[in-house]
Amino acid sequence: MKIEFWLDYLCPKCYLQHQVLENLIKTYDIKDVELIYRSYEMVEAHQFDDGQSYDQFIANHKNLPIEEVKQFLCENQFELDLFRIHDVHRIFHLAKKYKKCQLFNHLVFDAIYEKHQDLSDHKNLKEVALMAGLDETLIDEVLTSTLYSSQVISNRENAQLKGITELPFIRINGKTKLQGLQSMDQIVKTLNQSFGMLKDIEFCEGENCVRKRRQ
Repeated sequence: MKIEFWLDYLCPKCYLQHQVLENLIKTYDIKDVELIYRSYEMVEAHQFDDGQSYDQFIANHKNLPIEEVKQFLCENQFELDLFRIHDVHRIFHLAKKYKKCQLFNHLVFDAIYEKHQDLSDHKNLKEVALMAGLDETLIDEVLTSTLYSSQVISNRENAQLKGITELPFIRINGKTKLQGLQSMDQIVKTLNQSFGMLKDIEFCEGENCVRKRRQ
């Protein structure tokens, strides 16, 4: 099974979606899943305005009332300062080249949403990349150049050509499309209805639901 996941690290729902996907794979022991990450910079680097607050940035991009955004961020205890994300996307493509992007993305989301780190600071970003197992020389080569900028731009353009305008966005086996934040129950239900992937797992809803793990 192939799950494609389009994301931007400044998108708080992408962080929550990443947690759901990681928990899904772990909880249901889906051994044959291929999780493919797709970079999608919400705002292109040359249009990025870091003179605004994080909640205003989200409100502007999502076209939402600022109070609604503030409530969502408060409910999830997200306290972030806005920073430029382009270099993080560039290092992601380095991580993808060396098949380390799942760990890299996990560490990036943790650094931003749990540790409140500014990853536009190359020192912080380099530390995360090293923890993901990337080579220091290669990291420095990216951070002192424009390497992988074209890949970040083309990923965004390709997503838009596919009609992807809302993050997070998931595509399963190249067919089923899920736009917006999806719960684990919603994804499991989609897998059962569309592909029968988890037939040995009882799907239900509610806090009293008990599921069987794949044996």
